[in-house]
Amino acid sequence: MLAEYLDRAPQALWQTVMPGARACLFSLDGEESSSPDGLPPRLEQMHFEVLFCLKGSVTLVRRDGTALTAGPRQILLLAGGSALAGGRLERPASGVLVAVDARQARESLEALCALLGLTLDTGQVRRRMDRKGGCELVGRSPWSQSAFEHLARLPQAERGRWCVLKSVELLYLLCAPEEGAPEEGPLARTVADLRRYMEEHLDESLTIPALSRRCCLSPTALKCAFRRMYGQSIHAWLRDRRLERAAELLRASRLSVLGVAQAVGYGSASQFSAAFRQRYGTAPGQYRKNV
Repeated sequence: MLAEYLDRAPQALWQTVMPGARACLFSLDGEESSSPDGLPPRLEQMHFEVLFCLKGSVTLVRRDGTALTAGPRQILLLAGGSALAGGRLERPASGVLVAVDARQARESLEALCALLGLTLDTGQVRRRMDRKGGCELVGRSPWSQSAFEHLARLPQAERGRWCVLKSVELLYLLCAPEEGAPEEGPLARTVADLRRYMEEHLDESLTIPALSRRCCLSPTALKCAFRRMYGQSIHAWLRDRRLERAAELLRASRLSVLGVAQAVGYGSASQFSAAFRQRYGTAPGQYRKNV
């Protein structure tokens, strides 16, 4: 649907990220069309499209007459079938579109999911999308906010690959049962309590075995529940939060760089400086001078 439209757009740059999965970086100005552009209501079975919208909006109309609109910093998922009657694109518009042919991408998806430790059931996603009328808007959440924040920091050449990775995570998250999800039960409270504990003990060594013993969960159950709720692995969340806290300390405290490193759980200033530079693009000392 959107892929078919963008295939004809001269401002769209496509790249094949892996077999069966393409990503398109597009930026469409408003000069070519004074009215919203119509979208072809065609998307084959076992095809998925994921739109990371940065500017403009896309409105999809289902055959039952209901409509769904995705605006800036929102994610729209489309699945193949006959439930969609059409759609329109409001210019100027920009974003990243991921187009997946689940049949062609089967082996590469399995390899990627094995690497991430995920189990992906595309059939379950398709059935969910059938109930949603072929399209679903991903609500604002820590997961989606994190996706857009990281997307903004990446160079153009890496954004397509990043969005394919996040699209696979999204399909995995949608495999969860719609009723009784972890966010609504005792497991959610346990994981949320553990997250608060980690927030208060960033200066300590926080390992998966120790954390799983603390909350009486197996390491696998803990890692899966945390990723499902917060859209990141525990390791990635800890790294990001430690560096965010470090930036706060550099701005507001008189601690030395080594003192800041130790306050957020790094054993050496060199290790901390390398991680900080990778995240913020500058050394901790220079960051402090700049602010």
